[in-house]
Amino acid sequence: MKRTFFCLLLTLGVFAARAVAAQAAGTEITAPGNGSVALPPDMATISAAVETNADNANDAISQNNARYERIVTALAREGIARNDITLSYYNVSYNPRPRTMPPNSTGERYGYTVSRNFSVKVRKIASTGRVSDACIAAGATAINGVTFGLSNPASARGEATRKAVAEARDNAEALAAAAGLHITSIKSIELGGVGPGPVPMMRVAAANAPTEFDQSNVNVTVSVTVVFLAGP
Repeated sequence: MKRTFFCLLLTLGVFAARAVAAQAAGTEITAPGNGSVALPPDMATISAAVETNADNANDAISQNNARYERIVTALAREGIARNDITLSYYNVSYNPRPRTMPPNSTGERYGYTVSRNFSVKVRKIASTGRVSDACIAAGATAINGVTFGLSNPASARGEATRKAVAEARDNAEALAAAAGLHITSIKSIELGGVGPGPVPMMRVAAANAPTEFDQSNVNVTVSVTVVFLAGP
């Protein structure tokens, strides 16, 4: 009987200890927050391509290599460093020529086609349009896109994160006040993603004038979810 009574007291003590611990921990309040920083871009990335076609694979590859080297040389004259030109895709494909040409085959390429995509990092952002024009003039067959960004986005991400956490705290404090509580500490923080930058707009230029781009600000957006602890 004494052993049973002792076990009962022990069980009640454990439950009481857990209740006190839960009360001491406080009430959990989960609040979201978003922070955004808008800064002018200080760099651009041009995505370009060179495509060549020939009946012989070696000819198609040689032509592609020659065009690419002309582009690299032209970009060097524009102040682009060699390590700021990077390969992003390379492919050699073969399309055999049929014995009988099908109708409406205009524009169809037969033989070997070599496709090379590469990106060019432009650190002097004002020369982005001129660098794009230099790619085409030297033999690039396509400009697939131009994006603007920040060379050092860490500072902007840090500021956006601070704003996101501050907004989450404001939201949590409003909820706590409505319930007659106040925030005592933070239990956990979950960091969300960083928002993308803007798409550049091409400015229509006069005949024979270099291409120009209008750049809007780069928006760095961070989202967080914070679990706060609140008490009376």
